[in-house]
Amino acid sequence: MKKIRNIIILFILIILINTISFAQTQMHIISDKETIKKDEEINIKVQISDTPIAACTLEIYFDSSKLEYIKGPENSNYSNNRIIYTWVSSTGKNQSGIEFEGFQFKVLQEENTNIAVFGEFYNEQGEKVEIDNSNIELKVKEDESNINQITENIEQTRSKQFSTFKYTKIRPRRN
Repeated sequence: MKKIRNIIILFILIILINTISFAQTQMHIISDKETIKKDEEINIKVQISDTPIAACTLEIYFDSSKLEYIKGPENSNYSNNRIIYTWVSSTGKNQSGIEFEGFQFKVLQEENTNIAVFGEFYNEQGEKVEIDNSNIELKVKEDESNINQITENIEQTRSKQFSTFKYTKIRPRRN
């Protein structure tokens, strides 16, 4: 009985060690606003907190019918509906807690949209570092003044239709 318990404990420890050693760091995309409106501009930053890296290339994808790319940090380029950003540590050494800021977009439609980031990451030895891809959903709020104006237009149209409607009396037929 004691032998079976020890085997079970050993098995659980092996699973925990493998899970911890294969866990990948995630990058986070952070918007400066929780909800946005049409024609508003937002700033996005990409954050890699725990994994030390010395270089990376990010690919940022978004729906160009819903967002317009305004500008980005130095070393970024917009081509074929994606932003490519390259970063190299100024010392050539690994760094942790890195944030890539300054990706600016303008909202084109009153519809929620996503931004996805993929990347290749390397440490100071030139070895590839695995970091999970990330995405963020941007909540686009409908402009209430537009909704109010539409509602008013509908009510005005209805009232005009009813005001021009002529009532005619129906007389009973006499035989």
